[in-house]
Amino acid sequence: MSIFNKLAHKKDSSLDVSSPRSYMLHGVKIHKLTVAKYVEFLKIADDLPSIIFNNAFPDAENFAQLIDEISKLDKKAILELVGRLLTTVPSEFCRLLANLLEFDEARLLDVNCADALSLNQLVEIITAFIKANDYSNFFVCVQKLMKDYQNLTTNTTASGGSNAG
Repeated sequence: MSIFNKLAHKKDSSLDVSSPRSYMLHGVKIHKLTVAKYVEFLKIADDLPSIIFNNAFPDAENFAQLIDEISKLDKKAILELVGRLLTTVPSEFCRLLANLLEFDEARLLDVNCADALSLNQLVEIITAFIKANDYSNFFVCVQKLMKDYQNLTTNTTASGGSNAG
């Protein structure tokens, strides 16, 4: 076999490093997020504050009414608000998490679910997911790109706005 054929058929070992194997943990698939899933998650997460405010202040139809309702909160109303938030926030968080990790939200929210997750199992799943999707290097690279871009635009502006010689 020629050296070219040996090189052409050699397995690229970097593929194993860059795409870790997925695995099941407590019936939930732990894997790296695709860009599409990450974008979908960000859209859903972006709606979370409005979902929470809509549940906390269901009668407020606009921002002015929301401010008015907040300004009129007395002790009784605050206790009712806390009660609504204690039920809304965990439920919405569980829905968001189940969507992100791609498992049935009933495993977190349905008291009669046969394969419901315990709190410890949920923490283990979240921890494993965070390890599989470590974005710290990504954000470091993005910050460097932004800094390089700012330096490039600053240098271009300082030199008269043109790179032509």
